[in-house]
Amino acid sequence: MNKKDPTYVVVVTYNRKFILKRCINALLAQSLTPDGIIIIDNSSTESTEKLVEKEFWNNTNITYKRLDKNAGGAGGFHIGLKLAIDNGADWIWMMDDDCVPDKDCLKNLMDGVEDKRDAYSPIILNLEDKRTVLWGIKAKPYTGRYKDIPLPFNGFLVHRETVQEIGLPDKRFFIYGDDTEYNLRAKSSGKNIIMNTDSIMYHPFKNQIAGLNFLKMFMSRIWVYYKLRNAIIIYKKYGYYAYKQILLLVLALFFHILTIKFSMVRLWIDGLTDGLKNKLYVRDL
Repeated sequence: MNKKDPTYVVVVTYNRKFILKRCINALLAQSLTPDGIIIIDNSSTESTEKLVEKEFWNNTNITYKRLDKNAGGAGGFHIGLKLAIDNGADWIWMMDDDCVPDKDCLKNLMDGVEDKRDAYSPIILNLEDKRTVLWGIKAKPYTGRYKDIPLPFNGFLVHRETVQEIGLPDKRFFIYGDDTEYNLRAKSSGKNIIMNTDSIMYHPFKNQIAGLNFLKMFMSRIWVYYKLRNAIIIYKKYGYYAYKQILLLVLALFFHILTIKFSMVRLWIDGLTDGLKNKLYVRDL
């Protein structure tokens, strides 16, 4: 791989301007400097644009694009990848605004590239303790390369030629599962998905039981509908599912029935029905 190949970062953000600032500062501190950083703002209602202007006004490598409407993570990455390629990127490094790459994250990720047709990702560690591996992945830092683990858009590195071959992330997913579908689409096209454990990315993580976040999650219309619908569509297309997510969705249904939240039960049924019918679109919730 030629390290002179232009590498752009695409960061999708929504109403987390100070978390975004932390992410951008970590990107600017990389030992291998990206050629461009594209911030896709999903129509934040807080003053994200003002923060970017104030903190990074003198950095010409940063491009800020505020969308007129929230396109979700899927829409944000769809737009961001296209913009990066249009700007001349050969490699695109994708992440959410809450990612914090180690200073050598990009360098080590690029050093591990063997075939530009494949996609690459760092290992993701808990930002709070800097050692716990997230997403239930059975691996440890600095233990080599792992293939074909579905990896989220938390430092996902892909070459423009692969994007041009398999297409952009499907913006109709809106949120949840768009990265899983993209992994599976790449794999079904003969690409390897490689996690390089020499490359370290940090990501916040809170214990959901201790944080009492189950209730908040179960009462989220966006979570109930898109999690269920998108999971079914992915399973029907690729035969892949995450059993823990399905279990949580079933528990949410029982919770809604027991607490007489019939509007949520109706939404659960809509997600199930739309998934079975392959109705993939951005729904007003």
